[in-house]
Amino acid sequence: MLVSAPGRPGPPRVGLVVPRSVGKAVVRNRIKRRLRHAAAMAPLEPGVDYVIIANRSVEEVPFTELRGWLERALEGR
Repeated sequence: MLVSAPGRPGPPRVGLVVPRSVGKAVVRNRIKRRLRHAAAMAPLEPGVDYVIIANRSVEEVPFTELRGWLERALEGR
């Protein structure tokens, strides 16, 4: 899930939410690394704050599919 809101001027900011129900710390950190990398490659608008809320499937999907999910979420915004 992706939530966005107008933020302060400047580069876009990204917040990640990975709940404990997803798994132990190792799994949650792996998911956060994957999401950070995908967000760095995504066309994020300056001056907008984004929050990405992850679930367990983020760990298991191929990275190209993860990027596609993020880009589609940005298009529907």
